[in-house]
Amino acid sequence: MLRAFVLLLLCSAGAHAQGRLAPETERRIDALFAAFDRPDAPGYAIGVVRDGALVFGRGYGLANLDYGVPLTSRSAFHLASLSKQFTGAAVALLVLDGEIALTDPVAAYVPEAAKYGDGLRIEHLVYMTSGLHEYTRQPRRSGLPWQTFFYFTTDEALEATLRPDTLRFAPGSRWDYSNANYMLLTRIVERVSGQRFAAFMRERVFDPLGMAATHVNDDPTLVVPGRAVGYQARSAELTREAEGIGLYVRDEPGWLQIPRVSPHYGGSGVFSTLEDLAKWDAAFYSDALGGPAFPALMERRARFHHDKDNDAFGLYRTDFDGRTAWAYDGGDVDGSSYMARFPDRRTTVIVLSNLSSERASERGQDLIRLLIDAGEL
Repeated sequence: MLRAFVLLLLCSAGAHAQGRLAPETERRIDALFAAFDRPDAPGYAIGVVRDGALVFGRGYGLANLDYGVPLTSRSAFHLASLSKQFTGAAVALLVLDGEIALTDPVAAYVPEAAKYGDGLRIEHLVYMTSGLHEYTRQPRRSGLPWQTFFYFTTDEALEATLRPDTLRFAPGSRWDYSNANYMLLTRIVERVSGQRFAAFMRERVFDPLGMAATHVNDDPTLVVPGRAVGYQARSAELTREAEGIGLYVRDEPGWLQIPRVSPHYGGSGVFSTLEDLAKWDAAFYSDALGGPAFPALMERRARFHHDKDNDAFGLYRTDFDGRTAWAYDGGDVDGSSYMARFPDRRTTVIVLSNLSSERASERGQDLIRLLIDAGEL
């Protein structure tokens, strides 16, 4: 009995020495996500990264209900708005290259924005304070809804965003979350680099970091190995909502499968896995992407003529019990996502779901509190 107890202590100490979580902590995480650990439902993939290494990666539920494929650390999720930090990375790299400056007028790269004057600058897009009209608030010329079921591209979304002759407010005077800001940043990246955004990201970010399972989904016909298909529980309410946009959805028990058929990107559109996101996390502690200037720029905050000042390049600064984190979260019809990096503790929490009705950010914060309580963070 005593021998078994000593061995347990040694194993636990060894796990900590290697950066792994204690067995009891892993059991607590399993309990936290037990409701999703089912053989007949979508769920979550959970990752904890230390020093750029995935020390805990586990799936709960299925990636594909048609074939009973379980979620794992290699399941490829649509990251939704978590994609914005990759768009921010593209901008940061061009700034470090000396190709653009944050104070450059948007009109210098996007002539369609000339009507807004030189007061609209790249930094206003990065920090969500541009005054641009969100494309979903504008009517589509086709008359169709802005829904992923009805194919639309980044170009169509930006045409709607740039259609009004005036901005909603003077740049820098208000903070207003808008996917159009980051969509327009990709247009700038493409015009400066001479490459499609997906090719630029592959060449400058994904390949250098060995993120072979990550891509910008600008073509919905692509095969995505290990794809975590998006789902939502069927309901009478969902049936009525579908009918409201011209879709027929059966009102019966089960799951609604939600394919991503609209290849817009910039504000969303990146697919990745827990294992690849660990490699992305490692880039913030290495010289792999532009040396120490890269993470410093990614975490650069700015003050404008409003009170919100915790935004950075597709990231926001937050705090948990005195622990500073750089985080972001996303949600779309095919799932939700959350990632929080604690640089002082070189620990990152990743929560990905293919269940659109879930909020990964709330589950992620529960996980962070669990790790703090367990002395793991």
